[in-house]
Amino acid sequence: MTGLRSLGIRAKLIIIFVVIKVIPLVALALFAWRGQVWLAERVSENVVRMTQTMRATVDEVANSTTLAATKALDESARESLERLTTDTARAVAAFLYDRDADIRSASVLAPDSESYRHFLERRTRRLERSPPWVLAPDESQWVPGPEAVPSYDRPAMRSSNEENARNFNYRQPEATAVLEDRPLFLEMTFVGLDGREKVKVVTSPLMSRDLRDVSKRENTFVKAETYFAALRDLKPGEIYVSDVIGAYVGSNVIGPYTPAAAQKRGIAFDPENAAYAGTENPVGKRFRGIVRWATPVVRGGRVTGWVTLALDHDHIMEMTDHLLPTGDRYSPIADARAGNYAFIWDYKGRSIAHPRHYFLTGYDPQTGEPATPWLDEELHAQWQASGKTAWDFLASVEPFHQQSLKKKGAAAQVKAGQLGMDCRYLNHAPQCTGWMDLTRDGGSGSFEIFWSGLWKLTTAAAIPYYTGPYGKSPRGFGFVTIGANVDDFHRAATEARQYADQVVAQRDMELQGHLDGVMAMIISQVERMARDLTVSTALMVVLVIMIAVWMASFLTRRITAVVNGIRRFEDGDLDRRLPVQGSDEMAHLAESFNEMADRVRESFGRLNEARVKAEEASRMKSEFLASMSHELRTPLNGIIGFAELLRDEAPDEEARENAEIIERSSRHLLELVNSILDIAKIEAGEMVLASQAVPLKPLVVEVAAVHQSTAAAKGLNFSLLQADDLPEALQGDPTRLRQILHNLLNNAVKFTEKGEVGLSVMRGEGCVVFSVSDTGCGIPDEMQDKIFEKFRQVDAFLTRSHGGTGLGLTLARHLVELMGGTMDVRSVVDVGSTFIFTLPVEGERGKDQP
Repeated sequence: MTGLRSLGIRAKLIIIFVVIKVIPLVALALFAWRGQVWLAERVSENVVRMTQTMRATVDEVANSTTLAATKALDESARESLERLTTDTARAVAAFLYDRDADIRSASVLAPDSESYRHFLERRTRRLERSPPWVLAPDESQWVPGPEAVPSYDRPAMRSSNEENARNFNYRQPEATAVLEDRPLFLEMTFVGLDGREKVKVVTSPLMSRDLRDVSKRENTFVKAETYFAALRDLKPGEIYVSDVIGAYVGSNVIGPYTPAAAQKRGIAFDPENAAYAGTENPVGKRFRGIVRWATPVVRGGRVTGWVTLALDHDHIMEMTDHLLPTGDRYSPIADARAGNYAFIWDYKGRSIAHPRHYFLTGYDPQTGEPATPWLDEELHAQWQASGKTAWDFLASVEPFHQQSLKKKGAAAQVKAGQLGMDCRYLNHAPQCTGWMDLTRDGGSGSFEIFWSGLWKLTTAAAIPYYTGPYGKSPRGFGFVTIGANVDDFHRAATEARQYADQVVAQRDMELQGHLDGVMAMIISQVERMARDLTVSTALMVVLVIMIAVWMASFLTRRITAVVNGIRRFEDGDLDRRLPVQGSDEMAHLAESFNEMADRVRESFGRLNEARVKAEEASRMKSEFLASMSHELRTPLNGIIGFAELLRDEAPDEEARENAEIIERSSRHLLELVNSILDIAKIEAGEMVLASQAVPLKPLVVEVAAVHQSTAAAKGLNFSLLQADDLPEALQGDPTRLRQILHNLLNNAVKFTEKGEVGLSVMRGEGCVVFSVSDTGCGIPDEMQDKIFEKFRQVDAFLTRSHGGTGLGLTLARHLVELMGGTMDVRSVVDVGSTFIFTLPVEGERGKDQP
């Protein structure tokens, strides 16, 4: 036993564990664990590798399939959309050629009112108009009114013959709105050789019933027609066809015309007097125009006059107003917001059919001159600087000049409601150049363009109508364009890919289930091995327990003594030392602890001495700062006074400016010295605040008045708001309260370049709440706690560009806290900042505290 005591604890433990054969037990457990880990890792690696390979294969197949499907859908959609565009253009041309036949038929009629009336009555065509629309209850959009016929789901149509059931696709009848028969022509006239109308029959109040001299432009439709000069050059059988003529209808709002949109533009909500725009403004004024046909009337082998027909332009717009390049195919009312619609341009590139009627080019009915088209900002500025009329200026401008999406439409014209689109000068819409390129030789085609945040496929097809003056242009009458969202074409492929991803995710879950099953089987096998090992090692475990109890009894007394000694030393008994018994590891531990305790006690002594010296140094620093600040203020005041005398008596401007620089610099230094003195007083605990009744509202008005002029000089709005329930007086130091408000307002004005600075005073719970807000550069979140530190500003740039010492906010917060209040800041970068501080109300402090 004596020999065992002389051994170290480590040696004793080694002997015990060797005796009870711990090493074989550890070896067996390690072998079983390593076997389990190895098997689990190998199985996991193989299953994961198999899963990854399968997923990669599926992804590759899905990606290639999706890409192929997308490409096929793109080609199919492109072909379908180009065909729709071309078919529409040919339909427009066929419609116009039918009007050629009408004018030829009219030329053989007797030029009298009865014949012309019968002629017009037999030529009508249906136009579709949607039922009335109304503003939604929340006024955010327009919706169909109660007159609209609701559309209910109908049962799907199934094939009655099984052999036809495969891919049997039924489509419900297209919903139609209000159909009305409208005359094709608004007017039919016979014009004599002298240019005077001899016979006139009208079908619309849009046209004048008076017989006029049309050789004078002011007597024609909207004072814009000049066709009589062309009539005299016509030979028998030849036909004259005019451009689209109509009064321009403008709008100050692009997009949905709602009360919110009108308020944003700063105009009255008056949608009825703005241009019609489909679902965006279904109650607006429609563009009303005509296209005039004319041909000579020949009697007895000589020309006796000319017959004219004024086609209602609505029939041309009807050709595209309801087309949709999507699965819906048709819409009773156009929705320009969706970006899927068709429109028509004439041979010069002027818009003549569009869902938004304010985009249609027209004429000023007061002068008969073409309305000014929408220009880009740069071109509009050049026009304004030229001092010329719009069309005199545009006569010298190169059409289609460097059109690009980087250019922006002139905002001044949006405000003025001048939005007619003439592709020649619509330089912020580069698709105009693309359309003109596609139709240059009378052809058609398409291209993709990123417009309004979406990739769109846009098509163009020339209208092959070449009668009269239109025969001089390879584009004929003009061209039809259709725009469609490219993502709509990919929807089927995208949905297929999403379905494939769902299938893969399901298979991943199944594989994970199999993997979990394998891992559970491995765990079960290892548990079975553990049970077998338990039986064989049971006796050794009993022996281990018996020896462990003996060792615990042997070691507990010494270990307990060590633990108790350490705890007493930890509790502050620095004189506590452990007894040293023997020469084993426990004895060495006790000796080491005692040496450490001696050093710790010495360290505590040195730390206490250092703390006393640091406090004394801090006190001396504060006294030095206070003393030096007092010493500096006297000469600074002398410098400021002398600088003022030099400024007032300066012999020239340069000397005056130098004196002002000395004065400003000295005042800035004096302000810095005063701030340092105040902070030194606060840190030294020598700051004494006055306590008196402060008239609150007059003081706030006085402080605000000082900064209103400064804010106005910078072009800032200054607002002051005081609550009605404020106390008449506030117990505190009026000088320090002014100093706090001056610091905060000075910062607000200084760091705000545009917008507003505000001061509000409100009644809080037992306190008065002061808020100083601005719309300046703001403070980052990470800097909002640091700005109250001494000599700290948001960044060096602000310090250089705005001046300041970084002491104002530090001093303001200290003063607020000395007066029993709190200060905080709320700020968002590039939005603005709000500094809030509270001061208690005498008699109410702590009212809400328990």
